[in-house]
Amino acid sequence: MIFDHVAGGLSELDAQIVASIPPGGNWRHLPETIDSARVRQIRQSASQGKGSRSTYYGRMTWDRPAYTISTYFSRPGNGCFIHPSAGRLITVREAARLQSFPDAYRFFGRGRSRFVQVGNAVPPLLGYQLGRVLKQGTMVDLFCGAGGLSLGLEWAGFHSIAAVDNDATAVRTFIENRGPQTPALVADLSDPTELQACVSEIKLRAAKHGGGIALVAGGPPCQGFSTAGDCRLDDPRNQLVFSFVRAVSELEPMQVLMENVASLTFRGRRSILDELQRAFHRIGYTTSIVIAHAEGYGVPQLRRRLFLQAVKGGLPVWPAPQRRLLVPTMAKYQPQATAGSGCPPFSVHDAISDLPSEAAPSPDEAVSYAHTAQSDYQRWSRGIVGIDTLCPPTSIIEEPMTRPLFGKP
Repeated sequence: MIFDHVAGGLSELDAQIVASIPPGGNWRHLPETIDSARVRQIRQSASQGKGSRSTYYGRMTWDRPAYTISTYFSRPGNGCFIHPSAGRLITVREAARLQSFPDAYRFFGRGRSRFVQVGNAVPPLLGYQLGRVLKQGTMVDLFCGAGGLSLGLEWAGFHSIAAVDNDATAVRTFIENRGPQTPALVADLSDPTELQACVSEIKLRAAKHGGGIALVAGGPPCQGFSTAGDCRLDDPRNQLVFSFVRAVSELEPMQVLMENVASLTFRGRRSILDELQRAFHRIGYTTSIVIAHAEGYGVPQLRRRLFLQAVKGGLPVWPAPQRRLLVPTMAKYQPQATAGSGCPPFSVHDAISDLPSEAAPSPDEAVSYAHTAQSDYQRWSRGIVGIDTLCPPTSIIEEPMTRPLFGKP
């Protein structure tokens, strides 16, 4: 049985649009007779050279990974979120599968909350792949959201002693999937007073586990940097990455793993990334950056994310991708990212073809699987096979293929 198999609602016009788009198609396949202000806006933007908007009003195909699952998958006009064959959008459970959450992981909250939690999450399988090449031990997750990064790192052998986020509903999801004793806190880390209170509490918890912290991880909100938004360099949310650095300077972990959007490497935002690396260097860390292609690490999704690793007393290491990358980008920021090596990535069919074609009437209503598990990915999602079957050991890159490191000996 599965939960959260609920999709965003469609207006009569949206349903007409969805019915007009073939697998692999997008807004360009819509007839001119479709009278939609949103479609007109996209057409005008594309005609002015402001981007092709190639995923907008997109329908997935069964034979390829999904495009990036964002927080907007509750509506059709902001990405490729139409089910490959059904006349609807993908459900929360299908999006969670494409994000590599196992079926046992439940989400909580009303309205768009569950959609936002899934779309904002770091894919757990990606967190697992990165985490298993690090030195394991106690872990703190700042800006934890629903817990995707923590989940993957826990699979890799880390032990969570604290997690923090300002979204109380996301923290509930984090706790409900781990038990009432889970050390998760609701706090706004942009507020210096609340940040200091969290640091004090985390230090007390660390003392109970021997005093040291092996890893501080987290994904400070990226809306101010993302190409999906206005990308304002003066956006106050940009400063949250430096709140993250301030917490690290107080907690003094041996390792740091920070996730953000790949656009931080773009020319217009590069100054922020440079300053971020300098900030870690000033407090004694050597840093390295990769742009991880999620499909290379077992996630059935074309998701590109920047990861910054900072370590004390050594050099960062990264796992090599196990699966073939589709349309590799920013090669100098990838560990051994070659297009022609490895197994094919998992497809949408591998991920969700066993789920019912009809969405559930409510997220908390349990529904049965439509088919027996048809792939290793589905068997893993159901808990039938272990993660080592899905993701065998990977090689470790001792000298990451990135730009020169700040603080390199």
